[in-house]
Amino acid sequence: MHGLIDPTILQSIRETGNASRDLPDRAKILEDHGLPFDRHAENVVITGCMVLSAVPHVLRAMASIFDKKGVSYTFLSKEYCCGNYLYRPAIKERNEEALAECRDLSREFISENIRQAKALGARRIVIFCSPCYPIYRYAFPDENIVFYPAAIRDAMDPLRFDGTVDYYAGCYKLHRRLSPVPMDLRSTEEIFSKIEGLEVHRIAAPQCCFHPEGLSHMVGHVETDTMVHVCTGCYLQAVEHMPKDRRTRVLMLPEFIEPLCT
Repeated sequence: MHGLIDPTILQSIRETGNASRDLPDRAKILEDHGLPFDRHAENVVITGCMVLSAVPHVLRAMASIFDKKGVSYTFLSKEYCCGNYLYRPAIKERNEEALAECRDLSREFISENIRQAKALGARRIVIFCSPCYPIYRYAFPDENIVFYPAAIRDAMDPLRFDGTVDYYAGCYKLHRRLSPVPMDLRSTEEIFSKIEGLEVHRIAAPQCCFHPEGLSHMVGHVETDTMVHVCTGCYLQAVEHMPKDRRTRVLMLPEFIEPLCT
């Protein structure tokens, strides 16, 4: 094994599915939030190992959209991390040999999730975690794998929202280093196009919002009382750092769409 690959993280993923042994039990979180798991379904949702405990309410909003529209879906009680945390030292050192080994490990982990999904009858894998998406698509380009806005787009009817929202799509610079597969941002734009009366103020991302300059740019360019995100990392940064006197609702895409659906 390459020296830049953390054996502790690797062992944790192989034994628990998670990049960290300190993460809470997946099944309990899913149960507590009324999210179905391990049932026969046409769509299996991959949350990402870190995301489920961070934003279960957002996944509940997405599940509510699926429920309203009759989408067959399920989550997994044991989900294997795609391995993106193994990549970080290799990316920092720009070591292609280590990156190649990380990608082989990703195929190992992802194949187990795909095996579980197909055993449940899944025809499509829906990726909620944005760093997971390019890794999955690169590892298994022939599988039916979509970023979650595409599943929402396919389920929703035309909607109406009279007003303007801020939309921060994100920069995805780290994602491009993880795997050379572009993020699917088109499906979100297609969702917006199906909402009559909606105006979108798009905030550019010249720098990552985890850097001070990028964060300042993101927060400083908000113009409305509703800010919409598709990336959980950007969303959590905005939630934490949005000035309270702005009274801006910071929402993930499912939280914005769900109340509009009937």
